Amino acid sequence: MHGSKGPARGYNHDMHVWSLFLRCAALFLALAAAPHARAAVPMDERQALHLLSRLGYGPAPGEVARVRATGAHAWVDSQLAPPPLPPYLAMRLRELADAHAPPGEAVLLLAIASPRQLEEVLANFWLGWFSAGQAVDADALRDALRPHVFDRYQDLAGQARARGLRLPVGGEHAALRALARHFVDAPPPAMLRTLARVWDASGGDQRAVLRQLLTSRAFLAPAQWNSRRKDDFRFVASAVRASGVWVEYVAPLGEYLRQPMGRGEREAFVERLADGGFSLGRAPPQPQRYASSAPPMRATVTPDASQGMVSQPGPALMEAPTPSAIARAAAEARSVPADPERLRILLRSADFQRY
Repeated sequence: MHGSKGPARGYNHDMHVWSLFLRCAALFLALAAAPHARAAVPMDERQALHLLSRLGYGPAPGEVARVRATGAHAWVDSQLAPPPLPPYLAMRLRELADAHAPPGEAVLLLAIASPRQLEEVLANFWLGWFSAGQAVDADALRDALRPHVFDRYQDLAGQARARGLRLPVGGEHAALRALARHFVDAPPPAMLRTLARVWDASGGDQRAVLRQLLTSRAFLAPAQWNSRRKDDFRFVASAVRASGVWVEYVAPLGEYLRQPMGRGEREAFVERLADGGFSLGRAPPQPQRYASSAPPMRATVTPDASQGMVSQPGPALMEAPTPSAIARAAAEARSVPADPERLRILLRSADFQRY
């Protein structure tokens, strides 16, 4: 009898050990899966809006949902290594340059239509930093700085020096503090110390510094959401982006940016945008684009002078678009939002005036 209890006790002991092992394994697997479970939960909609508004010029339709699904870190990384400009936008920028368009027109077009939103925000920030208190061709300096906003600080500073500008006092760490304040209200000292370490260790590599800054708790904190009032440029750009209309031609928007926009001017802008009163879809018709495929008629003298002047085909293109071509282009260019009333409500809201 006593001999029969030994194996039973051994069996029970083994089962207890296996049971304990399986419980530990289950706990380990649950803990290992926990981060993935948390990552699968969409981020707060207001945080996604904060990212799109502070790192760019506000969301276009559908972008908040995409950022929520992607997550903050992944979206920041996508802006730190952005896609190339769409071909139509690159072509339109070349047209503006060739036509010597008014200053600021290309900047507004990029703020509205470029997928490289963070790049535009940074180009404007560094323009202000390096040109403060100095006479400068703003568009030329911005264009020179834009390709280097994710490079080293010294690459940016070199572009300013090449144009004879004095660098701001305070050195690189002054630039770092200004960069942090551009994105974060009252940056905490601990965050600034961390950013300084990243700056020094990377030799001022802006991509590394920005990744640390824009994924920090201080930047993503709810206290930062919608904490700033939009200036006129940001209001116009974000409103057009929110409308979802196709944009190639921004000259009609310029009249609202020549003078400060009060409440009445903003209201008038919202109403015109919602009504489709801006033709933003394409530039005005050009002779080469809208001329008839048939040569124009030109008066020539026939050998028989008694026949007088007769109309014969000539080799020249028409010097101006026909009225029908202009009307057709205007109809195609009319920019009507998908849901005008909903757009009015959004753009008139107190929250939309902030970012």
